[in-house]
Amino acid sequence: MTPDKTTITAIVPTYNRSAFLHEALNSLACQTRIVNEIIVWDDGSTDDTEKVVRTAEGPVRYFRSENGGKSRALNAALAQARGDLIWICDDDDIVLPHAAETLTGLLRAHPSAGLAGGGYKRFSDDPAGGKRILAGPGYWPDLSEGSMLRHLLEDIFLFQNATLVRRSCYDAVGPFRENLPRSIDYDMIVRLAARFPVAVTEEALFHQRKHDGARGSVASRHAAAQSDAVWKTTDKQVFEGLRDILQPTLFTGMFEAETPDHAARAGRLQRGCVHARRTDWSMALEAFRMAAELLPDMALSPVEKKICHRAMAGKHGITEALTPDMCAALTELAAASPLGAEISAALMRGTAWRLRVALRDRDWSMAATLGRFIARLLSAGGTRRPRQAAGNLSERRDPPLGKLPEQDGQTERAPA
Repeated sequence: MTPDKTTITAIVPTYNRSAFLHEALNSLACQTRIVNEIIVWDDGSTDDTEKVVRTAEGPVRYFRSENGGKSRALNAALAQARGDLIWICDDDDIVLPHAAETLTGLLRAHPSAGLAGGGYKRFSDDPAGGKRILAGPGYWPDLSEGSMLRHLLEDIFLFQNATLVRRSCYDAVGPFRENLPRSIDYDMIVRLAARFPVAVTEEALFHQRKHDGARGSVASRHAAAQSDAVWKTTDKQVFEGLRDILQPTLFTGMFEAETPDHAARAGRLQRGCVHARRTDWSMALEAFRMAAELLPDMALSPVEKKICHRAMAGKHGITEALTPDMCAALTELAAASPLGAEISAALMRGTAWRLRVALRDRDWSMAATLGRFIARLLSAGGTRRPRQAAGNLSERRDPPLGKLPEQDGQTERAPA
């Protein structure tokens, strides 16, 4: 076998995490496949971060700047990186010894891929006994069907510590957005996956530390307990910035059908699903309405019904869909046509498991709200359904990917 001559630059942006940083850097220095350089970018820490870095093993290069947030630190570090492959690692997580070898092996086996990713496990340290508690990943989809792009659009599950990217791909999609307080990794992985194929393994490549430390830059600090609310807001902001990338043709290309209109209809439903899971229900409703206009006499296929079910299963919930205005709009969709009624019925069925959870948890207020929502959609749609049987439709594993437009809110790469 020809020796792998590609070089790896690991980038570790850090801010006041000296208590965790040594273990993170040591895990990079102990890889079974050499990491050629480790850039630590200190984003204005006020603890003993520099002292920790100066005593770290491996080919470490240390840089320091005033606090400007993770995106700015990463963009500056990328300008200094010398490697062919870029591996961004958090300062509080631990990469497993075989991670670099596994990721480079994936890229070698899939030369058309622009990036390679893998799984992870979460852990926490018991403060009482010092015991390390290991758990499974927070979210990992069923990758047996559908494309990597579709799965990533529905929710993030590939994280930077388990993602190795060809430097040329970062150059192609542009720098990290500096106007995002959080979720910059999500924004970047979508931009990359919309342009380049992704090779992936479900094997765990790093351990993600769960702890109560503060998150974000100085300008947007928040406690760990607030992370879910911040992610919800920021994820919506991420997708607002990705609208120029996430064009209808990108979604249509995810499906194979007997007619172009059927693929386009499924694409519109998928686009609505993605926006619904981001709690952007105005955009989701627009996509569902547009879907109802295509092949209105043909019933939904099983694949299309699954898309509607997933629209109601996002981690951020469906509270925005339950507002009076949105509920009225969804009722209008159900009453507008037999296909609109079937789309609404599929959305309703996706809501049923949330009702079961509310009943299980004895959340009577939420159960009542969901019950009224389901009853209203049922009443509006009735039993009307399209008369023509559903056509054959399937998801593509490798949809066509396109060139990205220029991104708003980004900065130019600093000269090396």
